[in-house]
Amino acid sequence: MTNDLAQKYEFRDGLIDQLIGDLVGPASGVEEVITDLPLDRYVVGVLWPVDGELQEAAEPDSGEADEESDGDSPISQALMRYPTSMGLTFSVDLSLATNVQIAVAAAKYLPSGRDAVEAGGEPSRMRRGAKPDAWRRQPLGLEPVEWNVSAPGARRMEIAPGLELYVLARTPKNGRVAVSVALRNLLEVPKGEFRDGYAWFQVGLEITSPEQAIADRSSYGVLSDDADLRTAALLYRNARVYGVGHGCAAEWGGESPGETVGRVASTFVPRQEVARAKPGALKSDVDLRMSFLSTASDQQLAENLGGLVVEYRAWIEQLSHDVTRGVAGVEPGLSGVAGEHLRKAREAADRIQSGIDLVVSDKDVGRAFRLANKAMQTQRARQDWVREGSVGAVPTGVDQAWRPFQIAYILLNLPGLADANHEDRDIADLLWFPTGGGKTEAYLGLVAFTILLRRIRDDGASGVAVIMRYTLRLLTIQQFERATMLMCSLERMRISERDLGHRPFSIGLWVGAGATPNTLVDARKSLDALRGNQELNEKNPVQLTQCPWCGQKLDVSNYEVLKRPEERLNIACRNGACDFGGGLPAYVVDEDVYRVRPELVLGTVDKFAQMCWREDVRKLFARDGVGSRPSLIIQDELHLISGPLGSMVGLYETAIDAACSEVTPEGVVRGRPKIIASTATIRRADHQIKAVFRRRAEQFPPPGVNPDESFFAEPASRDQLGTREYVGVMAPGTSHATLLVRVYAALLQSALDLPGGDAIRDPYWTLLGYFNSLRVLGSASLQVQDDVRDRLRVVAGRNEVSPREIRPPEELTSRVPSAEIPARLKGLEDDVASGRAMDVVLATNMISVGVDIDRLGLMAVMGQPQSSAEYIQATSRVGRKHPGLVVTIFNSARSRDRSHYENFVPFHQALYRAVEATSATPFAARARDRALHGVLVALTRVLVDDLAHDRQAGRASERYDELAQIGELLAERARAVTGYDEAEDARRQIDDLIRVWTEAADVNPEMLYRDSKDWDSSLLIPADTALANVEGIEYNTSETPWPTPQSMRDVDAESALFQIPARKVPR
Repeated sequence: MTNDLAQKYEFRDGLIDQLIGDLVGPASGVEEVITDLPLDRYVVGVLWPVDGELQEAAEPDSGEADEESDGDSPISQALMRYPTSMGLTFSVDLSLATNVQIAVAAAKYLPSGRDAVEAGGEPSRMRRGAKPDAWRRQPLGLEPVEWNVSAPGARRMEIAPGLELYVLARTPKNGRVAVSVALRNLLEVPKGEFRDGYAWFQVGLEITSPEQAIADRSSYGVLSDDADLRTAALLYRNARVYGVGHGCAAEWGGESPGETVGRVASTFVPRQEVARAKPGALKSDVDLRMSFLSTASDQQLAENLGGLVVEYRAWIEQLSHDVTRGVAGVEPGLSGVAGEHLRKAREAADRIQSGIDLVVSDKDVGRAFRLANKAMQTQRARQDWVREGSVGAVPTGVDQAWRPFQIAYILLNLPGLADANHEDRDIADLLWFPTGGGKTEAYLGLVAFTILLRRIRDDGASGVAVIMRYTLRLLTIQQFERATMLMCSLERMRISERDLGHRPFSIGLWVGAGATPNTLVDARKSLDALRGNQELNEKNPVQLTQCPWCGQKLDVSNYEVLKRPEERLNIACRNGACDFGGGLPAYVVDEDVYRVRPELVLGTVDKFAQMCWREDVRKLFARDGVGSRPSLIIQDELHLISGPLGSMVGLYETAIDAACSEVTPEGVVRGRPKIIASTATIRRADHQIKAVFRRRAEQFPPPGVNPDESFFAEPASRDQLGTREYVGVMAPGTSHATLLVRVYAALLQSALDLPGGDAIRDPYWTLLGYFNSLRVLGSASLQVQDDVRDRLRVVAGRNEVSPREIRPPEELTSRVPSAEIPARLKGLEDDVASGRAMDVVLATNMISVGVDIDRLGLMAVMGQPQSSAEYIQATSRVGRKHPGLVVTIFNSARSRDRSHYENFVPFHQALYRAVEATSATPFAARARDRALHGVLVALTRVLVDDLAHDRQAGRASERYDELAQIGELLAERARAVTGYDEAEDARRQIDDLIRVWTEAADVNPEMLYRDSKDWDSSLLIPADTALANVEGIEYNTSETPWPTPQSMRDVDAESALFQIPARKVPR
């Protein structure tokens, strides 16, 4: 472990210790004296006294309370708003032991000062209305109690005045007994007295067994028909559960726990350290440097890359041997699952070898592969140089190397990319790797190969070659800069490699008008507004704020609409030494994208809803006869293509697939584009990929038999890579909002006060707050500016230090105008040493993917997110380079939050097991009602030249045969991805749509696709316009105009609200 890493671990531990001291206590020693009211000072780990004014009915949320379900059960009382009890449930293997040791910890705070009156053994009482000067902590000193748990039944013992120990042993099953142990506060508050002296603080239970008899309680080994659940049962078979908390969490001891352990204990601030995965290391001397691969001979490539396959196959066979002989620890019931994993791995190895063979045997493929390596070498070297401040000479990147999984994934996909009719075009290759592992570089390598191969085969080739799609504008805009750097690298190569043609390589950003201008007229207006110091909330062309080639800052002065040689928006770097002083090969205005047709187009999935609205979209697919069609589609963060959005994307994918393919007169689709996708969190990916893309899913790398182990990946030790530590807090006796203030203040002040230099402090300086809703985030924003600042003064005063001064919080949410997002992302990179580091950034799921800011190391999550995938993705934004800390602030009023809190350690030790299944149902009735007609029109405008123009909607009857073929193409897609009944319903609906369209065209041959001046003369009407302005229409397609979405997300009608001056009403 490096000294730097050790210091950061120490700093992180200090943050957690300070947080525990602030919330649980005691912060100043075992016999501390405090001046605050104890129930105000400490809000976690408290057993409240019995008080009729406080107690509420328990929520029936405990699965362990069935044998003791009456309201007097301490297990049920742990669920109260002001809980009087807490406890643990665990199991004991009776063949090893029948007795356990129960240790109890607790403390009271008794009034101290001139107004305190001692009252024997009872809590010190206060004179009515008097407030103590101070409170002195009195810890409870008790010896552990030995308890026999073999006999079923419930027993109680008052182990100290006012504190009861409750033990419930259930009927043994299979030689094991489930035991619940709880503590309950029996003290009642006399009327008019302070509750604080009657509460128990810092309570805890610890159960030990010298015989190591505390048994595993997990039940994940049960197999099901779901392949993903069978895989999870195999991978996480060693993730054991030895206890569950009630009103608290459970933790257990043992360096390497087996079937049983010797200790289980309660904790009110549970912690779980999660190791990061690292790329697998090769044992042989396979050279994966891009500089070598770009210059090696065919024989060198065959031998060198062949070594990768040889080593992979050897790993597979060794694992197979270990499974067969029991060395891998795979029980017989899971051996079939392991066998399936090994079969998939062997298939992957064969495909990698096929890619190597193609590179060696096909001259064009070999040249494209070498040049792609050269381009990626330059791109990676430039990227590192720019990140480090563009200081000194630009490195050559001679040591830039692929990670084994990256080059393997590239090789595996080459045959399908090189041959339009290869069987791999029917496979969607899913790159499944933990966040931050380098997925983007892998498919950028494929982007470079695809573009270069087309140009090598035809130096005059033009048109879009690759489409990269994202679901979130934040992710699209951030990745645009990285991809632009690659296109700059390719363009510099083109200039030196004369056989790559005269047409510049370029990239286009194709997103909604909320982010970039659709037209050059809009772009010119936006630039004029920016030069006049106006703020833009939409249509901002300034998307690159830094030259990707040299790192020079870019602003509105670098953007200009030129008229010659053709009108376009030019983005020019003003650095005289930059190779792109005349203009970057990047286009951000739709009009430019349609005209130039860049080799690489980055867009949001939403934008493809424009296929039925705009004739120009067909140009991206070369459907106007100019150029070649896209051959590669990359879908990033596949797990986000689910639910209603996934269903809409799946419908429109029918049109995109056909637009990129050759459709014969008989309606047969050939030469489909190659689909690759990536994710780190998904379940039932095969079902989703079939529904959305109509392809078979293949995961790479195939899993082994342990989590994060697949030859291409392995768990990193904490000495190698910084871990991410998850911490949970819940405070039933206070509000969720108050707990946020306490957590934020403790973390922010500790980041200032703990010893360490700027380099150690920086990862924990910016607190990234994550929220499940804009409503809660909005409230928190006000709290940070008011309550958190006040609390910082309290914390600092108590520690006799200066309070940390924090700036108003920044936001990364959908409320932030697209124009501001690039600058805010750049601002997140400013470190403490710069003096510009942000203090607090509040975000929603906008940042859950694609925000790759290495310096971030501290996050607070406000409530358990709705899905485990979202939780994993969001929390992975921190701790990418340094040890990370994630504090989840659970809401005690939500049963789901309580469940995650009480099961904190089991959940976090097998995070990916909890990922929910995703679904997409493109031909379900609701999806068809919303978008089937839009897809029909999109297919028509893309595939039928005589029906493509805006003014040709009225010619439908003349092209009825073509419409019928398109209808059959749609129906065939439905039959392939859904059940018989839904497919038949879709077929009938398609026929009805064609009939309605042709009948409307017969009545009005001048009908337009869109006529905003007269919607009655239009085939389509925007859905939001129809819902808001046309009474009784909601996706009604029985007559025209058809309400049609312009986005793939839900469309809601908007109502205008006007303030009308009050008038006197005559009597």
